[in-house]
Amino acid sequence: MKILIATGIYPPEIGGPATYAHVLGHKLAWPDTYISVVTFSTAPSSPDDSERIHYKVVRVVRGRNKIWNRVKFLWTVYKLLRKDRHDIIYTLDWFAVGFPVALVAKWHGIPYVVRVGGDYLWEQRYLESGQKPITLADFYKREIHRQWRYRVFFWLIRWVLSGAAHVVFNSDRQRELCEKHYGLANWKTSTIYNPVPGITVLHRDTLPERNDFVFWGRFIVMKNLDTLVRAFAKAKFPKEYTLTLIGDGPRKKEIVALVSELGIKDRVNIIDTMPRGEAWDRVKDSRALVVPSWTDISPNIVYEALAMGLPALVTKENYLSISNKLPETIDPNSVEDVVAKLEMLADDTKYRVFTEAFRAISFKNTWDDVLRQHEALFQQIAGENIYRRTQ
Repeated sequence: MKILIATGIYPPEIGGPATYAHVLGHKLAWPDTYISVVTFSTAPSSPDDSERIHYKVVRVVRGRNKIWNRVKFLWTVYKLLRKDRHDIIYTLDWFAVGFPVALVAKWHGIPYVVRVGGDYLWEQRYLESGQKPITLADFYKREIHRQWRYRVFFWLIRWVLSGAAHVVFNSDRQRELCEKHYGLANWKTSTIYNPVPGITVLHRDTLPERNDFVFWGRFIVMKNLDTLVRAFAKAKFPKEYTLTLIGDGPRKKEIVALVSELGIKDRVNIIDTMPRGEAWDRVKDSRALVVPSWTDISPNIVYEALAMGLPALVTKENYLSISNKLPETIDPNSVEDVVAKLEMLADDTKYRVFTEAFRAISFKNTWDDVLRQHEALFQQIAGENIYRRTQ
């Protein structure tokens, strides 16, 4: 079987689609399965990618013009499929990458599967346009997605999803939202939860060596980092407490400026994106991970923190499968609530209680589990496509 994976980001960039494309692609690439990855990422291929016979990465140079970027992505996928026909296309994005992929898939008559991780309409078209931030649930509850300024994108996304052979979600809650608002049939959707990575627990029984609150990921409006920075500046705890933000993104300059404006440059470290392994090593002795997003559907970094034994303070608007087990959550609308939670974690007694409760969370879902579910899905779709072509 030949599978093409389409993704907007790829390691060393940080994010769920990048991790998914790299790990799932490598695990699927065996003698009877060929994997091609097409990505916008412009970083050079690692030897682990380029030296594999059954695995190749095709990179598309990303420019400033978003429309031209999508045209280039479409043309790259078209040429690849014209030269070497694949059985299935798996897109880890439902618009920026998903729309050109859907066009090419229909042109070549190849079934495509869409994995829905974030929400393009809410995250990119609404939040990044400067509108007042709201949660994902509120965005659909208020039917903002049907307003004229978003209507074209809504119908294009609906076209992409409805034309897919299958749509995969990583949370039940978002699956329900999309079935309702995009008119998806339940039998054409499924939930494959994000895996808990196999990381050796790095600190479990003692207080951490560094009083450092950390975040790693994309610097975008959805992540709500300005609220975290403002809360850190207002929190009352000793000066040795620091905040480390690891990543890149369109809002990075704004965060750097805010840190300077609040006069906390000596206590806030802003570090460029680094590979996952390096990020884990950098944060392993930190106080806690903080994820203040407006909504975070199923953030991989929380599962990574769970695997490390690193306590995580997560937004209350999350669709994690372990959401109801989290000992405390953050109100993304309230700087004061974040202040209170940071001060709580600065208290050694309360920190131990929180840490014990977080580390007691049990959730077993390995990459092998995720692989088996994808293999079964792809085999089913490939079989159905062969049957249709022979009729």
